[in-house]
Amino acid sequence: MNWKNKAMLSLLIWAFVFPGVLVISLAFEWLALGLPLWLEVLISTALTVPLISLVAAPQVERVIAASRDQTVAELKFDEARKAPGPDPVEIASR
Repeated sequence: MNWKNKAMLSLLIWAFVFPGVLVISLAFEWLALGLPLWLEVLISTALTVPLISLVAAPQVERVIAASRDQTVAELKFDEARKAPGPDPVEIASR
């Protein structure tokens, strides 16, 4: 993935995550539970990490693949070709 796609990936994931973190932070403030900061961060990250991995990242991969006129599978296959290790074509043909 080139620098432009990496920048787009970072920006789009941030755009997905920011509203979630903001809503969680505002909810803690509104509820005024008086929880210690470490516990608020623990709960916040327990909610946002799955959001990133299960919702944001797949959607962003679709956007990046579409911007390159590819499917997500083609995008990942191209990334695998560039990664060190065995040839993905050889592995896929097994």
